[in-house]
Amino acid sequence: MKICIIYDSKYGNGKICAEYLESVIRSKGSEAQTLFIRAIKPESLPPADIYVFSSPTHVGGTPWKMKRFLKKVSPGQEGAKYALMIPHMAPMIRPLQQMEKILRSKKMTKVAEDLKIKVLGIKGPLEESYKQKLEELAVKLIGENI
Repeated sequence: MKICIIYDSKYGNGKICAEYLESVIRSKGSEAQTLFIRAIKPESLPPADIYVFSSPTHVGGTPWKMKRFLKKVSPGQEGAKYALMIPHMAPMIRPLQQMEKILRSKKMTKVAEDLKIKVLGIKGPLEESYKQKLEELAVKLIGENI
Protein backbone atom coordinates (compact mmCIF):
# COMPACT_ATOMS: atom_id res chain seq x y z
CA MET A 1 0.00 0.00 0.00
CA LYS A 2 1.17 3.52 -0.76
CA ILE A 3 0.05 6.65 1.08
CA CYS A 4 0.91 10.12 -0.17
CA ILE A 5 0.85 12.92 2.41
CA ILE A 6 0.53 16.40 0.94
CA TYR A 7 0.89 19.30 3.36
CA ASP A 8 1.18 23.04 3.70
CA SER A 9 2.74 24.59 6.77
CA LYS A 10 3.40 28.14 7.84
CA TYR A 11 5.31 27.64 11.09
CA GLY A 12 6.37 24.00 10.68
CA ASN A 13 3.63 22.30 12.68
CA GLY A 14 2.06 20.72 9.59
CA LYS A 15 5.47 19.50 8.44
CA ILE A 16 6.11 17.87 11.82
CA CYS A 17 2.74 16.07 11.63
CA ALA A 18 3.21 14.97 8.00
CA GLU A 19 6.72 13.64 8.56
CA TYR A 20 5.73 11.80 11.75
CA LEU A 21 2.72 10.22 9.99
CA GLU A 22 5.03 9.11 7.17
CA SER A 23 7.45 7.51 9.64
CA VAL A 24 4.65 5.62 11.40
CA ILE A 25 3.23 4.33 8.11
CA ARG A 26 6.67 3.17 7.00
CA SER A 27 7.31 1.49 10.38
CA LYS A 28 4.16 -0.56 9.80
CA GLY A 29 5.45 -1.85 6.47
CA SER A 30 3.62 0.39 4.00
CA GLU A 31 5.01 2.91 1.55
CA ALA A 32 4.62 6.60 2.32
CA GLN A 33 5.72 9.82 0.70
CA THR A 34 5.47 13.35 2.10
CA LEU A 35 5.20 16.30 -0.28
CA PHE A 36 5.10 20.06 0.39
CA ILE A 37 2.43 21.70 -1.81
CA ARG A 38 4.92 24.25 -3.10
CA ALA A 39 7.25 21.49 -4.30
CA ILE A 40 4.76 19.60 -6.48
CA LYS A 41 2.30 20.43 -9.21
CA PRO A 42 -1.24 19.46 -8.18
CA GLU A 43 -1.94 18.05 -11.64
CA SER A 44 0.84 15.51 -11.24
CA LEU A 45 0.26 13.81 -7.91
CA PRO A 46 2.14 10.51 -7.73
CA PRO A 47 -0.01 7.37 -7.76
CA ALA A 48 -1.15 6.34 -4.28
CA ASP A 49 -3.79 4.21 -2.61
CA ILE A 50 -4.68 7.05 -0.23
CA TYR A 51 -3.88 10.76 -0.19
CA VAL A 52 -3.69 12.67 3.10
CA PHE A 53 -4.05 16.44 2.83
CA SER A 54 -2.88 18.63 5.71
CA SER A 55 -3.40 22.36 5.89
CA PRO A 56 -2.87 25.07 8.46
CA THR A 57 -5.77 27.35 9.22
CA HIS A 58 -5.84 31.05 8.45
CA VAL A 59 -8.44 33.45 9.83
CA GLY A 60 -10.78 30.53 10.49
CA GLY A 61 -10.47 29.05 7.01
CA THR A 62 -8.24 27.22 4.59
CA PRO A 63 -5.33 29.28 3.21
CA TRP A 64 -5.76 30.22 -0.46
CA LYS A 65 -2.63 28.28 -1.46
CA MET A 66 -4.13 25.02 -0.25
CA LYS A 67 -7.55 25.75 -1.78
CA ARG A 68 -5.92 26.57 -5.13
CA PHE A 69 -3.82 23.40 -4.91
CA LEU A 70 -6.84 21.19 -4.15
CA LYS A 71 -8.88 22.72 -6.98
CA LYS A 72 -6.15 21.68 -9.42
CA VAL A 73 -5.55 18.21 -7.95
CA SER A 74 -5.84 15.40 -10.44
CA PRO A 75 -5.39 12.06 -8.69
CA GLY A 76 -5.82 10.24 -11.99
CA GLN A 77 -8.96 8.31 -11.14
CA GLU A 78 -12.46 8.89 -9.92
CA GLY A 79 -12.97 7.51 -6.43
CA ALA A 80 -9.40 8.14 -5.30
CA LYS A 81 -9.25 7.87 -1.50
CA TYR A 82 -8.30 10.68 0.86
CA ALA A 83 -8.12 11.79 4.49
CA LEU A 84 -7.77 15.28 6.00
CA MET A 85 -5.85 16.66 8.95
CA ILE A 86 -5.22 20.15 10.32
CA PRO A 87 -3.00 21.55 13.02
CA HIS A 88 -5.02 24.33 14.68
CA MET A 89 -5.08 26.73 17.63
CA ALA A 90 -8.86 26.87 18.09
CA PRO A 91 -11.27 24.03 17.33
CA MET A 92 -12.85 24.72 13.98
CA ILE A 93 -14.39 22.68 11.24
CA ARG A 94 -14.69 25.26 8.46
CA PRO A 95 -11.25 24.55 6.93
CA LEU A 96 -12.01 20.83 6.89
CA GLN A 97 -15.40 21.47 5.30
CA GLN A 98 -13.81 23.69 2.65
CA MET A 99 -11.21 21.07 1.73
CA GLU A 100 -13.77 18.25 1.75
CA LYS A 101 -16.13 20.17 -0.55
CA ILE A 102 -13.37 20.65 -3.12
CA LEU A 103 -12.28 16.99 -3.01
CA ARG A 104 -15.85 15.69 -3.14
CA SER A 105 -16.40 17.74 -6.30
CA LYS A 106 -13.53 15.72 -7.80
CA LYS A 107 -15.38 12.48 -6.94
CA MET A 108 -12.76 11.50 -4.37
CA THR A 109 -13.76 9.25 -1.45
CA LYS A 110 -13.07 10.11 2.17
CA VAL A 111 -11.76 7.11 4.15
CA ALA A 112 -11.09 8.41 7.67
CA GLU A 113 -12.46 10.90 10.15
CA ASP A 114 -10.84 14.32 10.07
CA LEU A 115 -7.84 14.63 12.36
CA LYS A 116 -7.43 17.85 14.31
CA ILE A 117 -4.17 18.42 16.16
CA LYS A 118 -4.06 21.32 18.59
CA VAL A 119 -1.17 23.78 18.39
CA LEU A 120 -0.53 25.34 21.80
CA GLY A 121 1.03 28.56 20.51
CA ILE A 122 1.15 30.20 17.10
CA LYS A 123 4.49 28.54 16.38
CA GLY A 124 3.90 25.45 18.52
CA PRO A 125 4.43 23.22 20.30
CA LEU A 126 1.86 20.63 19.31
CA GLU A 127 -0.44 19.09 21.89
CA GLU A 128 1.11 16.30 23.94
CA SER A 129 -1.01 13.57 22.34
CA TYR A 130 -0.25 14.46 18.71
CA LYS A 131 1.92 11.39 18.11
CA GLN A 132 -0.75 9.06 19.45
CA LYS A 133 -3.38 10.70 17.22
CA LEU A 134 -1.16 10.31 14.15
CA GLU A 135 -0.41 6.69 15.03
CA GLU A 136 -4.15 5.99 15.25
CA LEU A 137 -4.70 7.65 11.87
CA ALA A 138 -1.93 5.53 10.33
CA VAL A 139 -3.57 2.33 11.60
CA LYS A 140 -6.94 3.43 10.15
CA LEU A 141 -5.40 4.27 6.80
CA ILE A 142 -3.41 1.06 6.52
CA GLY A 143 -6.37 -1.02 7.71
CA GLU A 144 -8.58 0.68 5.11
CA ASN A 145 -6.71 -0.87 2.23
CA ILE A 146 -5.72 -4.33 3.54
